[in-house]
Amino acid sequence: MASTTERRLTPFVHPIRNGREFDIAVARLDVLMDADPEEGSAAHDHMELLTILIAAYEEKNLPSFMAASPQEVVRFMAEQKGLDSAELAGLLGGRSRLSEFYNGVRALSRNQIIRLKAALGIPADLLLAP
Repeated sequence: MASTTERRLTPFVHPIRNGREFDIAVARLDVLMDADPEEGSAAHDHMELLTILIAAYEEKNLPSFMAASPQEVVRFMAEQKGLDSAELAGLLGGRSRLSEFYNGVRALSRNQIIRLKAALGIPADLLLAP
């Protein structure tokens, strides 16, 4: 017998074509994920199908994610942790080093990355310049 969740949701029978259908698909996926259907059930299959359709729509229609630069990550995390520029300068070895880093003139050294990781909790890979 089909679960309540399975009976309530009519499956998509075509690709997602517009923002309204996208919103409906995302809402349906949320309902299914909350229901945590058993693998192999119709609801689980529906959940997998919605995931594929949503991903395809996002890839085609939504702007691609732009990774933050190391400078943006440091600025954001320093603000979140309440560190001012003087404290950041101390971590990087002086105001000129901080300025060079923020202006993209100089990449972070290994020791600076270690200090920033410890002080701000930033994973080292986010501090490496692309």
